[in-house]
Amino acid sequence: MIDTFKKLFVFGRESRLDKAVATVQSSATLAPVQAMQSAGDWLAQELRRAEHRRDGLAIMRAIDNDLRSILEGAMAGMLEAKTNHARLNLLLQTTVPFCAVILEAYTEALRRDMVELARKPANAPLVQASVANWLYWIGRDHVVRFVREPKMDRLPWHEIGPAAEFALSLGGTFASKIARPDGEAGRLQKQLSHLVLLSRTLTPDLQGRQLLIADRVADTLASFIKVSDKHSSQTPFGQANSDDNPPTMLTRMPTQALVQGRGLFYGLEKTLMELVALENIITSQGKVPQKMNADEYLEVAETLVVIKHLKNRWSGREVKRQAERKAISGSLTICYDFGAIRRMVVQATQETKTRTNETTIERAMVEDVSATGVGLQLNKHTGWLKVGMLMGVKTDKDVNWRIGIVRRAIARGQGQMVAGVQLLARDPESVRLTRRANVSQWDMVSDHQSWDNLLGLYLRPDPLNENSHLLILAKADLVAGKTYGAPATREGDLAFRVVSQQEIGADCVIYRVERLATVAGDTQTSAKRDSSS
Repeated sequence: MIDTFKKLFVFGRESRLDKAVATVQSSATLAPVQAMQSAGDWLAQELRRAEHRRDGLAIMRAIDNDLRSILEGAMAGMLEAKTNHARLNLLLQTTVPFCAVILEAYTEALRRDMVELARKPANAPLVQASVANWLYWIGRDHVVRFVREPKMDRLPWHEIGPAAEFALSLGGTFASKIARPDGEAGRLQKQLSHLVLLSRTLTPDLQGRQLLIADRVADTLASFIKVSDKHSSQTPFGQANSDDNPPTMLTRMPTQALVQGRGLFYGLEKTLMELVALENIITSQGKVPQKMNADEYLEVAETLVVIKHLKNRWSGREVKRQAERKAISGSLTICYDFGAIRRMVVQATQETKTRTNETTIERAMVEDVSATGVGLQLNKHTGWLKVGMLMGVKTDKDVNWRIGIVRRAIARGQGQMVAGVQLLARDPESVRLTRRANVSQWDMVSDHQSWDNLLGLYLRPDPLNENSHLLILAKADLVAGKTYGAPATREGDLAFRVVSQQEIGADCVIYRVERLATVAGDTQTSAKRDSSS
């Protein structure tokens, strides 16, 4: 009799739900790798026992936030790892199976329980929340696999579309749920929109950290995608068939959607506008907004490189390489750090007895070359390489340095890095730019104006820089529309008017300028006249 009552009433024993929550919360207190191993092993055991149980979705919903917290810690660690290839690999080796077992648990629970739960109208929010969580883990699984091995794996759209449509049709009409994206139905649409962006975001052109940054951008802007049950000029993206091909631009309503009387269609126009707005904010403020950079692991230059890529991908523009790479073997000298590069250019182009012993000069192996850049292999790398940083490149035959900017930085392990460098100019010159100094009357010792000197690099028109005049400075010290003098250049005294800020690099700012006709010795007069306007 006592045993019968123990089966009917649980005395002092934890329920499966409570035990699951306690187990995952305990795992969440560990470091990311140990946390994922602990929670993943437990969940794998539960999967083997869950075949005939009907509480899978309830348990997964209860532990979902803690599982996400564990994963977010690991993905933040990947961003923080930067060039630490061993740490990145360790996190990926644990993160990929962790996401896979969670996705499998959700998939199996939905297959067992979703239809039965949906029979009761009151369960509509539960089903929608479960599908939204499932979509979240589909996205996480896809991202971490892509970071580990960038290849064009497809998301399971043959399952995503029907499951989302089924869940959104509960608790009201399909059209009304889409028209008012609030509550669990709204969260489901947001996760669905994120997957739409991911299908147009992750490409082998991005590597490592750049993929994680792209994922953050997509997550931040996913809510701006317009979702509709009607194909129109505002929502032209959709699936033509029930396969794994992602939503693409459609010219008309698919036959299958017409027959079934419903479908999901997406508009990316507002999302693209917000992406451009995000780029402008980062450029003007010189930092990544806290909303997508709370941990402060994202760097301005690298984020802007990713956004430039996404603008092309999301708008459907096909981007081709400027020039084909050719594999070669050899070595050359490189110099990093803006100040060191400028000083080395001075030594190479000006008659001076001063010689500096720069610690940022080293040899690099050449892997490939193209008409516009060079691929370098850096051995015994010490962690200085960043996407967007300036780099001086010099072959043994060169007199002057060539100036480039790092576009790719990929860790290979054992202290080895691969750098893709886009060349900007073959014959740079170090220049001293003048501007009127901000000096108070109390600091004036005479009636003459004081002048600041800004040290920079001048890149003359070259096919490598689209035949533009460029000025490169360490900081954003120039103002668009203003004129600056450059006395005593190799062509005499020059004056430049700033047209625009072309790019913010990791350790520099690049400006597009126009050269003005000047009278010898009159560069400071020109700058003074402009500063008073």
